[in-house]
Amino acid sequence: MAVTEAFFALHVADMVRATAFYVDALGASVTFASARWSSLTIAGVRVALFLDPERTATLVGLHFVVSDLTTTSTAIARAGGRVIAAAIDAAPGVVIAEVSDTEGNAFTLRQA
Repeated sequence: MAVTEAFFALHVADMVRATAFYVDALGASVTFASARWSSLTIAGVRVALFLDPERTATLVGLHFVVSDLTTTSTAIARAGGRVIAAAIDAAPGVVIAEVSDTEGNAFTLRQA
C-alpha cells in the first residue's frame, strides 16, 4: 500500500462565498469547482471544500506561513473572514495570529 496524496478538507455552508474567500484572501487557485465539492491549491497544498449547510464553526488545525502577517490578516478581514486573536509571540521567533474564514473555520497564520 502506498499513500498517493494527502489533503485538507473543510466543511462550508456556502460554497461560492467560501471559494471566493480563499481565492481573495490567500491567493488560492481553483482546480475543480462544483456545488458540493471544490478543490483549491494554496502554496502547493490541496484544500478541499465540502458543502455542509449544517456545519458548526470550529478550529480546523490548518496553518499558513505567510511573508507578511499584518497584510494577510487585513486580506482575511477584507475577504469576509475575521481576526480572532491578534498577532502574539508564541515562542522566540514565532509570531502567530488566529483567524477564521467566512464559514467559521478557524486557522492559524504564522509570520515567515
